[in-house]
Amino acid sequence: MSHNDTELEAQSRRPKKLIFAPGDIAPDSETPNASETTANPTSALPYHLASGEALRSDTSTPTSTTETQILSHPARAHQFVTNPPLTVSQIHGTNPLRQFNAWFRDPRLPASSAPETCTLATASLPLGRISSRVLYLKELDERGWVVYSNWGSREGKGAQVFGQDVSGANAIGSMPEPGDEGQTAGNKWGALTFCWSTVERQVRVEGLLEPLSREESELYWRTRERGSQIGAWASWQSRVLWSAEPGKMDEHQRRKSVAKLQPIEGSTSGVDIPADIDQTDIDDGRALLEQWVNEMEKKFEGVEQIPLPPFWGGVRLVPESVEFWQGRRSRLHDRFRYIRIDGSGDDAQWRLQRLSP
Repeated sequence: MSHNDTELEAQSRRPKKLIFAPGDIAPDSETPNASETTANPTSALPYHLASGEALRSDTSTPTSTTETQILSHPARAHQFVTNPPLTVSQIHGTNPLRQFNAWFRDPRLPASSAPETCTLATASLPLGRISSRVLYLKELDERGWVVYSNWGSREGKGAQVFGQDVSGANAIGSMPEPGDEGQTAGNKWGALTFCWSTVERQVRVEGLLEPLSREESELYWRTRERGSQIGAWASWQSRVLWSAEPGKMDEHQRRKSVAKLQPIEGSTSGVDIPADIDQTDIDDGRALLEQWVNEMEKKFEGVEQIPLPPFWGGVRLVPESVEFWQGRRSRLHDRFRYIRIDGSGDDAQWRLQRLSP
């Protein structure tokens, strides 16, 4: 087999790259001189590659020549320059929760940037399968970080965290009370991640999840608007409403000839939708969800205070470690980690470490 045949066979085994590090390709605002490119094909990245167009096409799997051209140019990856160096004198010496509060209150993080957005990750036992979802931080107290959600399904993490109910179903019928041992043990280890890209900072929290009492959850529940309360009752979170088998999707797609766009009524986002969306779309399960909503609205008609669903509530992540990351040029970031070694709440004792970036 010739060298060329061997190279072609190797390329055919490579998975197609839909995007190949377009952010790391050196920018080139002008098309290179054709004679220079011809004389030395690796001396300048071709304009169509520098612009990223070819790398986003259906044939974007790089050839060995393309890879050589890309690797021969310095990357233009983002450099972190927003903050001064982070030193030990700039962070709280004894309490990571107070340090988090200081960063969270940074005036450079306006409310419009939703700094409370975080990712909660958990893992099921015994497989160790990990799942994550984006939530909003609602409270920070002396014990830890509090988030609220529907916990009645695997995707809602109820069974992962609190274990299966007595029937063995992969769900929970109701939130356990703090210290409740009436259910099969779940995996209470969890992690929260906050990423504040505008200030080039990240916070990672790892610890044990504990349920809030029903009374605590009800305090927050009463602050939610009525529509959100109805939605919480109506939605069997992550339950499949509709599905299509492989090979059947084409018959469910919108006809391209009638896909005229119109603005969304009442929207200021500038996003358009097909003008005939109600006429040409098949029922994809949304109608069932809206039916459940209507049923709940009738059920609670005239009820001034909608009760808290048994499967909905808050959990607190009690930290075992908290890491504060701040970007720095050349990827030599500053990272400090607190490790809890004793106590809890304001009485907790923490070991402070600087980590290699």
